[in-house]
Amino acid sequence: MAQASFQVQTYQYYNWSSRSIGKTNLILKGASGERCSVWFYEDPDEELPHATKSGNNYSFYYHHYQLEHLIDMLRNEKPIYVYFNDDNGWNNSRISTTDEPVGEGEES
Repeated sequence: MAQASFQVQTYQYYNWSSRSIGKTNLILKGASGERCSVWFYEDPDEELPHATKSGNNYSFYYHHYQLEHLIDMLRNEKPIYVYFNDDNGWNNSRISTTDEPVGEGEES
């Protein structure tokens, strides 16, 4: 069981032309070499695999309909963090912001 996190510094966004599955993915990178591969499942009813971590490499899974929300977060919010948590057998991993003041707007 483990907990880990890192702040996202950069990201890459892929749309593959030659794949029948796994057509879209994100790669989120941290300052110390952390890397989170984000994979998307097209079937909204398909059960997603649990997030995994091996060294500085993470794999997260979302449904394709969630892609727009993640891209919006990456473009418009900061800071963004990858949180991995599988303690007590409950997978509670996420990509998120931290506490933000209400109505603060976004810096230019």
